[in-house]
Amino acid sequence: MDRRTLLKGAVCGITLMAMPIGTVLSKTSQNKKALKLTYSTELPYKDLVRLWIPVPMNTSYQKLVDVEVRSNASRILMTEENIYKTPILYLEFQGGSERNFAEVSFHVEIWNRDKIDWKTIPANNRKIPEDVALYLKPTEHIQTDGIVKEYADKITKGAKTDLEKARAIYNWVVENTFRDPKVLGCGVGDVKSMLESGYFGGKCTDINSLFVALCRASGIPAREIFGIRVLPSELSKGISSVQGDATKAQHCRAEFYLGRWIPADPADVRKLILEEQLDLKHPKVAQIREFMFGGWDVHWVAFNYARDFKLKPPMSSVESLNEFMYPVAEVGGKAIDKYKLTFEHSKYKVQVI
Repeated sequence: MDRRTLLKGAVCGITLMAMPIGTVLSKTSQNKKALKLTYSTELPYKDLVRLWIPVPMNTSYQKLVDVEVRSNASRILMTEENIYKTPILYLEFQGGSERNFAEVSFHVEIWNRDKIDWKTIPANNRKIPEDVALYLKPTEHIQTDGIVKEYADKITKGAKTDLEKARAIYNWVVENTFRDPKVLGCGVGDVKSMLESGYFGGKCTDINSLFVALCRASGIPAREIFGIRVLPSELSKGISSVQGDATKAQHCRAEFYLGRWIPADPADVRKLILEEQLDLKHPKVAQIREFMFGGWDVHWVAFNYARDFKLKPPMSSVESLNEFMYPVAEVGGKAIDKYKLTFEHSKYKVQVI
């Protein structure tokens, strides 16, 4: 059976009730991009198949307009998990079919996050809201004590304000890490292991998780944001050159909190250096390095902030999920490797509207 379902409120019905918008949508549409991000998969398994797909968030720089699902799934559910309010599309295939398929289209609008005017930002966090304090807590991969705290204290020594500490951490991460193209996917982001081993190479989850953990250990709320590149970067093709096929374009960014959430992306500075074979002193690197502390260009769609969390409905085979920027699935109660699912059975396509 081929079912076609339009979840307009992923937008105005299901999502806005189940997934409340945590921030006020931007009143400006400067450099706004409208696009359709389509995820398609075929799963040739006869056992019970369960599939969880990350869904674009509603934020101050992004709006999810609608979601359309075409599938022979027996159950289709739009939901969210309890801690990070992660939007999740869940599909269930009862088994017995030669072909389990799904095509999910997300209509999304995205905006630039222009460079912060630092004069408008307080130097210190005077009061941290309860929902923001969540991002001071440690998780399995984002530890804040022991060697992480030791590094944070050394890096921020002499810094008098939270802003000075965040900038010191950002500069240290940019100057001491490197992008390792041999790392699978976006990396694991196990900060304690990175610091204990002294190996600071990795991909975006590794590098930006290091920034996040060091900020939290310094008393500054910070979080990763997991998503996918959907357009070429206006800053550099070395950062993103996506033209239609976004299957291997997953990317993790970061934010820290000083009265408001401020973007940062040291990982993309290191990606620029690797892809364009530049060094830290190159004028282009210096320019983008400065921009990425307080700004992002518009080429990426955000999914969620979830880290070390439980999916909903819960998986049978995995107690806790490290991150959720790749779709995940179970067949007969056993998890499929997320890279096999993404790169062998699935595809992301982007259409600019």
